[in-house]
Amino acid sequence: MSDVLRGCRRGLAAIGAAVLVTALTACRSGPAEPASAQPGLTFGVLGGSCDADRVSALHQAGVQFVEVGVRWSRLEPAPEQFDQAYIDALRARLARCTDAGLGVVLTPGFQYAPAWVRDLPGGRYRDQNGAANPAKVPNYVFSARVRGAAERYLDRFAAEFPLDGFAAVRIGTSEAGELGYPGMQLGTEGNRFWAFDDAALSGDGLPAGMSPNPMPGWKPGDRTWQGRPVDAAAARSWFDWYAGSAVRTTVWQIGVLRDRGYRGPIHMPLAGRGVLPADLVAATEAALDGTADRDGSLERGLFYPEQLRAIAGATDASTLFADVTGVDDATAVAARELDPPQDTCQAADASLPLRDTPSVDTWSATRWTVANARAAGLRVVGENPGHPATPGTGGDDSSDDLTQQLVHAPRYAQECGFEVLMWAFEDDLFGPDPEVSVDDLARRIAFP
Repeated sequence: MSDVLRGCRRGLAAIGAAVLVTALTACRSGPAEPASAQPGLTFGVLGGSCDADRVSALHQAGVQFVEVGVRWSRLEPAPEQFDQAYIDALRARLARCTDAGLGVVLTPGFQYAPAWVRDLPGGRYRDQNGAANPAKVPNYVFSARVRGAAERYLDRFAAEFPLDGFAAVRIGTSEAGELGYPGMQLGTEGNRFWAFDDAALSGDGLPAGMSPNPMPGWKPGDRTWQGRPVDAAAARSWFDWYAGSAVRTTVWQIGVLRDRGYRGPIHMPLAGRGVLPADLVAATEAALDGTADRDGSLERGLFYPEQLRAIAGATDASTLFADVTGVDDATAVAARELDPPQDTCQAADASLPLRDTPSVDTWSATRWTVANARAAGLRVVGENPGHPATPGTGGDDSSDDLTQQLVHAPRYAQECGFEVLMWAFEDDLFGPDPEVSVDDLARRIAFP
């Protein structure tokens, strides 16, 4: 370790997180050296390019993993027609990462499906008004034809790239590669539930193990169904079916990987904190008319206290990781400002009756999600949300910028017992004047 870095380390050991950003900036003189990861926590980056210059810099910085996304739409642009040039380019790309000593976390690309998959019978999600979801992700939940196409695609992919060669595989059923249904699109109204295609309503064309809509003809928000009042119990039963369908789809994805011989870690990205218990009570009492839906989690069918336990119970939980996708998001900023702060994990969180503890409303999304993951027996990894202006991160004016995220996200990851923290995104680390550089990340890796 250089004298410059030794001096920085001695200085950083004596200061708090509030001034760490200034200290990191002051320590920029001197080259980054190979860094040992913090005890119990390793680092990676999202959006890996595997460019030769970048992988060398990342490895030198102490980064151990890089997430690489595959585009199904590029690999199989037409049914059973595979783009060999794309396959060859991907093979070379992956080799550059692995040759540099970086473990590749694979995103197989189910959320980047070709248009011909979405055009299959039942290939698009439909809401209660009959509108098709405009996202590129097809209807994995209710279309057997879509699942069949995905399984054949993965067969070809695994033949070209044996799955056991990857450090981990990321799964998900939404356009962001996360658990749940597609999120609301910009410019659209809320209260859109994606369970009203023909197969979901009738059962004709459903994948094996899936059940049809238990209240066909009812639309969320309606106070009657077939001439009878829809009370809170009926609305909750419908939501349980809706959220449970997303669970069974996630279990199917895990099974697809295991059936093809993959036995390694599976990362399951989780979008925000989902629906909180008190909000779900209020929402079902209002017959799911949009009441108490803070961030679109109702439509996405996300209720972690039940879903994570169900997924863990149906799979090998020892190799399944809950992936917290917004470590140091806007909810962490708000929870950090409370007295006392509620932003970070506490040892007793997972043992609390999480559905009956009112104070969870004040917790950060990370704290809530980790508590539910631990209660379900899952291991935990995570990622910071990235620049607040990046589309899809959920950032707003209250969000931490990347420099502050570099302070707080690794701290939360350590305090919450994460095994890996993925930095979002590789592109943000490189450039003429990055807000956070790869050297900054190296120093944060080196100095717990």
